[in-house]
Amino acid sequence: MHLLSGFAATAALIVSPWLLRTPAAWIAFAAVACLGLWLVLQFKFPNQGAGVAGILGCAAFLIGAFTGGSFAWLQVGFIYGSEHYPYLFISSCYNFASLLAEAGWSLKDPLFSVHVGSFDFDFTLQWALRLLYLAAVALCARGATRHLRNRDPRVLIAIATPWLLMFALLGQMHERYLMWGAAVSAVALGVSIRLSIVHFIISAASTAMIVHVMLVDKKLDATLRAIDVLDGIRPYGSVLVLFCVAVYFWDALGWRIPAFRRGVVKTATAHPLPLGPEPEEA
Repeated sequence: MHLLSGFAATAALIVSPWLLRTPAAWIAFAAVACLGLWLVLQFKFPNQGAGVAGILGCAAFLIGAFTGGSFAWLQVGFIYGSEHYPYLFISSCYNFASLLAEAGWSLKDPLFSVHVGSFDFDFTLQWALRLLYLAAVALCARGATRHLRNRDPRVLIAIATPWLLMFALLGQMHERYLMWGAAVSAVALGVSIRLSIVHFIISAASTAMIVHVMLVDKKLDATLRAIDVLDGIRPYGSVLVLFCVAVYFWDALGWRIPAFRRGVVKTATAHPLPLGPEPEEA
């Protein structure tokens, strides 16, 4: 709740000059703010500050929608970028979307549709991948909380893994986007040797994708063979990258299979030594 309320309030504060453009909008927002302040003074309930901040943030967006506020920041900053390339992947990518494209899927393929009167809703593959990514990030946040509470260095892995999941799960990725995840995953050098090796594999995969795109742009006769090789290994590279990201994700969660947990060495129960005189035998 604190996270959602803070996000709503911060976003509303940043875009308020565009949302609340008229005096009527500011008057309505001031009325909601006064109502929230009155609730805080009159009633005591858990997470008061977070609740009021979330209400004010949502109120700013609703007031802006009904009073002619501008949402150009949303259209230009977010929606345009997400709809400009309606493809599962761009150029050469080693990720889940690339495997889906090899299987014949496209970004806008509907998984199911809902038709109620004049209302039509298509749940597309694009939104399925987005929700899958959000669920994975939420699990990473939970794992980070667990590691931080236990003072476990794997909290670094939980922080870095969302950057890898972004490239591995989402569509519309360029080949260069894995470079961010490869750079952030270098925190594994302070956690374990196994994850450090995985980091270098991810870095090599990122380099291979970028080199592939650069070779295709030039298409020199001397590089045609290398282009064919990189084209052929794309499915295998996708599987390899997904496996490496899964290793990071598993460590970010901090779960352990019971059969593979380190067992606790059981010590024999020591009986107390008698300190008194031994009983005399009859």
